[in-house]
Amino acid sequence: MKKLYLSIVLIISILQHISAQTLSTSNLPIVIINTDGQIIRDEPKTKVKMQIIYNGKGKRNNITDKNFHFDGFAGIEYRGSSSQMFPKKPFGLELWDEKGIEKDANIFDFPKESDFILFASYNEKSLMHNVLSMKLGREMGLYASRTQYVEVVLNGSYEGVYVFMEKIKEAKGRVEISDLKETDIKSDDLTGGYIVKIDKGTGSNLGSWQSKYSNSQINPNIKSTFYYEYPKNINTTQKAYIKTYIDSLETALFINDYDEKKGYRKFLHTNSFIKYLFINELAKNVDGYRISTYMYKDRNSKGGKLKAGPPWDYDITYGNANYCDGNNVAGFAYNFNSVCSNDFWQVPFWWDKMIKDPTFVQELREDYIFQRKKGALQKDRIFAHIDSMYAEIQEGQARNYQKWRTLGVYVWPQSNPISTTWEGEVAELRSWIERRLIWLDQNMPGVYGNLSLDPLSNEPIDNQGLKMNVFPNPFIDKVTVQVYSPKNGNGEIYFYDQKGVLQHQFSENLKEGENTIEINISNKQSINSFKYMKLELGGMKVVKKLIQDL
Repeated sequence: MKKLYLSIVLIISILQHISAQTLSTSNLPIVIINTDGQIIRDEPKTKVKMQIIYNGKGKRNNITDKNFHFDGFAGIEYRGSSSQMFPKKPFGLELWDEKGIEKDANIFDFPKESDFILFASYNEKSLMHNVLSMKLGREMGLYASRTQYVEVVLNGSYEGVYVFMEKIKEAKGRVEISDLKETDIKSDDLTGGYIVKIDKGTGSNLGSWQSKYSNSQINPNIKSTFYYEYPKNINTTQKAYIKTYIDSLETALFINDYDEKKGYRKFLHTNSFIKYLFINELAKNVDGYRISTYMYKDRNSKGGKLKAGPPWDYDITYGNANYCDGNNVAGFAYNFNSVCSNDFWQVPFWWDKMIKDPTFVQELREDYIFQRKKGALQKDRIFAHIDSMYAEIQEGQARNYQKWRTLGVYVWPQSNPISTTWEGEVAELRSWIERRLIWLDQNMPGVYGNLSLDPLSNEPIDNQGLKMNVFPNPFIDKVTVQVYSPKNGNGEIYFYDQKGVLQHQFSENLKEGENTIEINISNKQSINSFKYMKLELGGMKVVKKLIQDL
């Protein structure tokens, strides 16, 4: 809380440096909003006139153009929690007709809908975190909001580059679950669809309930609060159903019931939670799992298990957090409770329990190998997204930072170093992701660490059943190597330095099944340079990073 108060003081100083900026033409769509003298509030929405100038992909958009992509009315309000304190405000939009009645429209290449967000990204200076995270989510097969960079003019005042994006809601092309009516109170009709979230409660007015189980080993009263998000007219029978469903899931997790038919998997769609973990862990989302965390459930006849997502709110990610170890490329976001045990909002105990389930971990690691080798988490693929966004907003960002003079200035909760240029912010994002991927490759949970990083290629290794664990790690002068070998054979063990240069090797006869090897490191040469250990057997290989406790 002290950091929040401090940030308000810093923001006041930033306000003194805001300069006027006008917009005449842009390669981005231009959103023009006119309140006709009315005030915009947190709620209720204010009726405004809104026009969007968009002449098509690759074409210029001029403020004087009259062939509007959208020309109509909308209800607008401030949105967000901590983001509302910034001078560049985030907005919620609902398209209306002239009488103020909700009206769907085709905006950009999004499915026809009425509810949207104008995301400000004031304290995230690359302007890329949310767009990138949504792209990765969609590439993995999750629903994640479609996005479009725009420039906004409000009451004739240029407001900067925003992200125009879909609001999370039940709808075709968004969260596709059954339309739950007030009369759906029995049988299969009652079982879906629902959207719930774990959050601070800002903007939630449908009610909530608290978990029966604590997330904290220090304070037993710190428990997750679940908020009803959909349906908007949810009745008491429906509230009781989804609460009981999640209560049953939590009980199964709490007692470590990993039975595939009767345990927690009866209630939870593991693959969606795994992909949600990938997005949060790549970004090391310091708010992940505990704030802005959505889940949804369809009817039992349509699968019916609780799914994770959609992902949401990634400004304070990719190292952009100077608290709770958020700027460190090492460490898992799901371990937040051990880092910031005194924070009121703790990560639900679910994740710690699932990571202890061997079947969940095996599924997680198989999917991670795929995503890193062929899927959304390929480094070159991620960097291609960044390059594309760079080209798209390079022109607009210059105007944005002429309006909002935040480059080189601390804005909560940015960590050091604070770049003085937008290009520097983007470079830091690329560097952070590259280092984060290396750490994840070395540390992604799993029995024996069967996914590893090859020190020579920096690529993940599919070990084909050969498994190895090294302990203690950090070590002093001795290590025990536990190996599971799928066959008999002569294994070759290699030690490399940080640059992947071979320092030492020896052979070990391995039998099929469990093997234990004791190694006295102090008797080997170049002890201080041993950073990786690789085991090869008949075309299979596995690598572990070694950490010396000096």
